[in-house]
Amino acid sequence: MSQWINRIELKKNSPLEMQGQEDQFGFQRHKPQLMPTSHWHGHIEINYLFDCSADYLFSGRKISVPEGRMIIFWASFPHQMIASEGQGEMVNIYLPLNEFLTWNISHDFTRQLLHGEVLVSNNLYSSDEQVTKIWQQDIENNSPLLVEQVKGEIRDRIRRMSIEDYTSFGLTTVGLDKDNKSVINGFNHLQTMLTYIGDHYDKKITIAQITSSTGLHQNCAMKLFTRIMHVSIKQYINQLRLQHAQAMLIDSNKAVLEIALEAGFGSVSRFYHVFSNTYNMSPLEFRRNLDTYSIEN
Repeated sequence: MSQWINRIELKKNSPLEMQGQEDQFGFQRHKPQLMPTSHWHGHIEINYLFDCSADYLFSGRKISVPEGRMIIFWASFPHQMIASEGQGEMVNIYLPLNEFLTWNISHDFTRQLLHGEVLVSNNLYSSDEQVTKIWQQDIENNSPLLVEQVKGEIRDRIRRMSIEDYTSFGLTTVGLDKDNKSVINGFNHLQTMLTYIGDHYDKKITIAQITSSTGLHQNCAMKLFTRIMHVSIKQYINQLRLQHAQAMLIDSNKAVLEIALEAGFGSVSRFYHVFSNTYNMSPLEFRRNLDTYSIEN
C-alpha cells in the first residue's frame, strides 16, 4: 500500500543534509521554519504559502516567493528556506519522483523540474487552503482509498498548474561550490534516462537502450543513476510498473493478467513475483484488502 509520512527524517551529510524515504509521500502543515543548512532528497516537493511569504536558496541562488502562492520543484537540488514573513502557515507535500512521472504532466513542465527549475503557480485559488485541509484529514483517516483519492486530486491540481500561467526563475547549476557539485553533477544525463524510462516503462526495454540515450558508457550511466536516485535502473523500472499496476487494481476491474501486461511486466508470474516481494501480498490480496476496508469503514 502507499505510505504517508508526517515528516521527512533528516540524515546529516554536512554541509548538506540528505533526506531519505524517497519512496514515500509526505504531508506537513506548519508555520514557516528557517533552515540552518541546505538539504536535498529525491521527492518532487510542493509548498503552499498561505498568508505568508518566503525566501529560499536553491543551489546557492536566492529566490523570493510572494504570499499566497504554490511552488513545485525537484528537491534533489540543494534548497533552504532562509527567511519568511507573515503569520500564516505553509503546507509541504512530498511526491515520490517515480509516482510523479506516471502522472503524464506536460513534457515541458516536467523537463523544467528535472533540470532544477522552481515553478510558481500564478493562480492560487481561494479554495486551495480548504482543499489542503481536506487532504490532511483524509490522510490522517488512514484509509487507502482516501489516500488514493488525495493523490489523484494533487495530480489534477498540478496538471491544472501546468496548463495555466506559472512563473520560473531561470535557475541554473552555474556557480555552485565544489561540495554541491558532487550532488547534482550529471543531472542532465539522469533526466535523459528518466524521460526515456517514463516514455517506455510499460514496454519491454533494456538497460542498454536506456543508457545509450545519454551517450555515456553503460556502466558509467548505471552508476550515475544509482548514485543520484538511490535505486538501480531495474529497481526504478519495477517501481514505475508497480505504481501503474496498483492504480489499475484500485480503479478498474481488469484481470490481473491484463494489468500485468499493461503495466509492462512480461508475464503474470513475473508480476506476482515482484508485487509479492514488494508488498508482502499478492495482487489479488491487495485488491481484496481494499474491498474489505471500504466495506468495514
